[in-house]
Order: sequence, then C-alpha cells, then structure tokens
Amino acid sequence: MRYERLRRWAVCGLLCVVPVRAVFAAGGAIDTSPAALPLAAAIATALRVAPQVQQAADLRAASQYGVRASGAQLLPQLSVVAGRYWTQVRGGRPLYAAANGSRETIGLLELSLPLYSPQLRALARLARDREALARSEQAQARLTVAAQVADAWYQLALLRASVRIWESTLRSVNILYRGTQQKYAVGAAAVLDLAQTRLLRNNAQSGLQQSLAQRHAATRTLNMLLGRLPSAPLALPALRPRSEPLPREPLWIEKARRAQPLLRIAARQIAVGHAQAGTLRAARLPTITANVGYGVDAPMTPTSRDLGWQVFLGLRMPIFNFGAQRDRIADADNQVAALRAARRAMLLQIRTTIARDYGNARAAERAYRQAVRQRRDARSVYDMTRDGYKAGTLNALDLAQAENSWLQARLQAATALVLLRMARTQLQLDAGAYPGERSPT
Repeated sequence: MRYERLRRWAVCGLLCVVPVRAVFAAGGAIDTSPAALPLAAAIATALRVAPQVQQAADLRAASQYGVRASGAQLLPQLSVVAGRYWTQVRGGRPLYAAANGSRETIGLLELSLPLYSPQLRALARLARDREALARSEQAQARLTVAAQVADAWYQLALLRASVRIWESTLRSVNILYRGTQQKYAVGAAAVLDLAQTRLLRNNAQSGLQQSLAQRHAATRTLNMLLGRLPSAPLALPALRPRSEPLPREPLWIEKARRAQPLLRIAARQIAVGHAQAGTLRAARLPTITANVGYGVDAPMTPTSRDLGWQVFLGLRMPIFNFGAQRDRIADADNQVAALRAARRAMLLQIRTTIARDYGNARAAERAYRQAVRQRRDARSVYDMTRDGYKAGTLNALDLAQAENSWLQARLQAATALVLLRMARTQLQLDAGAYPGERSPT
C-alpha cells in the first residue's frame, strides 16, 4: 500500500515538473544568450566608462569652481588681523615712525570691499570663458569616444556577417562533398570532381577560421571600449538599410556650424583670448578699495575701552613700466588674431570633410544597390549550376566558379551594407552628433 502511494506521488510529481520546465523554456528563463546591443546603446555604455570622458568632466568641474572663486573676489572679504609688535626705542621714543610704543598689540576685524576693480571683473569673465571652453572640450571628448565605438561596432558587424556567410558556404559545400563522395563510390563522378569539391570545402574552412579569428579580435576590442571583460559574449542586431533619404550636403554643413564641438572649441578659445587681453588692459586702470576695521591698536595691554573703528579708502594705478604692459597687450591681440585664423581653417576642414564623406555616402548607396543586384544574379547562376552539377551536365570546375562568385557576391553585399550605414554615421559624427545623443534642453 505504501509503495503504491509513493508511486502515485512520483508520477504526479513528474507530471507537474514537465509543464513547469516547459513554461520556463518557453518564457526564456533558461536562455543565456546575450541581448543584441544596438550602436546607440554601445555608445551610451562607453561614454559612462571612458576615462577621457571622465577626465573632461573633471576638468569642467574644476573650471566651474574657478568661476565661483573669481566671482567671490568681487564680494566683500572679511578677515581677522591679530599680532604684537616689539619696537626699538631710544630716549623713550620708538625709532620706527609708524610705531606707537616699544610694545604694541593689534586685534582687528577687517572688512575689505573692491569698489572699482576692472581687473577682477576681467578675471571673472576669463574664468567664465574657460568654463565654456571646458564644456566644449567635454563634448569633443564624448564625440571622439562615440567615433571609436562606432568604428569598432561596424567592424564587428561586418565580421559577424562574414562568419555567417562562411558558415552557410561551408554547410552547402559539405553537402556537395558528401554527395560527390557517394557518386564517386558508385562510379558516377570523376576524381577531378571529388578533388574540386574537397578544395571548395578546404577553402570554406580556411575562410571561416580567418573570419572567426578576426571576429574574436573585434569582439575583444569593442568589449574593452565598453568597459567589459574582453571575453564577454556580445551580440549585435542585424543591419538593415536606412529607408529615409540622405539629407543634402548643405544641411550637414549647417548642422556642423551649430553643433560641431571643434568649432565651438575654436570660438571659445577666441573668447578666452579676448578675456586675457581684457585682463591685461584692465591692469592699466585704477583700482579703488575700501577697508573698514574694528578692534584695538594699543601700546599697552588692550581693554574694552580701547576698541574703535577705522576706514581706509585707497586708490592704486600703474603709471609707467617701460612699455611692458603695452607689449603684453599686443601679444594677446595677435594671439586672438591667430585663433580667428585657426577657426576659419577648422571650418574649411570640416566643410571639405563633409563634402568628401557626403560623396562617400552617395557612392555607398549606389554600391549597395549594385551589390544587391549582383548577389541576386550570382544566386541565380549558382542555383542553375548546382542543379546542372547534380544532373551531371556540368562538372565540378563549373560549380567551383559559380560557388566562388556567389560567395564573393554575398561578401560584397554585406560589406556594402556596413559601408552604407557607416557612411551615414560618419556624416553624423562630422556634424558633431552621434547615434543616441540626447538633445540639450
């Protein structure tokens, strides 16, 4: 009785376990394959871990503190002055003219206020321009990392497509080779046919091994850019041609004028040069300060009755320094002129780069359409040649030529698709943007 009851429990347990395992399998709970990583997600991941992006962010944070510090210089400054003087006396009188006695105690609470200080204001403006420059350099660092990740991502996408093509070719050739072996065994195929199909198989194996090695290296490169283990599994989504038409070249140039960090860096460098020249010019102007002090300055031990206040209003203005300041200003002005010329050169370089990459994108579109047609024609020729080989009307040499043409057509089509997508991404990078970038608010 007990054995029968245990048997029924075991059967019920199996009936329950099987559906649960089926549910987990259907739901993907035991699927360990990595999720596909789009280009935008790869760039976003790299931007979070790239050291050069973190360095640029730290430099920008430092410049922000510089802005706050330069702004604080324009505000009243409160300080404490305390000390004791010992002065040489002769005949009961101190020899130092400013001394009040042989011993003197000072304790002051001093408030200093710059009433008119053009140089401090110029330094504050310089700090703000340097912070803006650091912000543009941070954007350029992010764009540089995005370009590196995009290049590695497309390289891996191309190699993954090559591996799939070689695997498909090897499977097809293996079927042909086994079929030729069977025909040769019964005397229906010549030795040349067997040797030719074996050569096709060896070529496919060699091509697959090379593509696998290159894919492994490209995977490690992209993983390192993403801050992951080099051997971590990585999957990419299948590439598709973009359906929307390519924007015209002037639109890319206009976008680069607004968003290209290199142009913004050049403009910020000009602003910093102007601010430096303004700081030098402000040093030639007078400075007016006011100091208010409250405390004691007594030759004896101070008491509460010695407390008092004093006000100092001062003017400071340079008169003559043998033309040194004038030469420094001229040097700064010439530096600004050089920066303006550099910005014009940068704009010309960006325009020529966009023109070249726009031509490459148009050529990539035509090349992809042509590659798709060639792949379709090569597939048709291969199918007919394969059927003829199976029927015995064509030999293995004909099949090898058709197989090679079909293989090259597929590889060219895969390469043309990657180059097409890469050309569009390169134009986007030329204009100062990258896939997945969020618009500033």
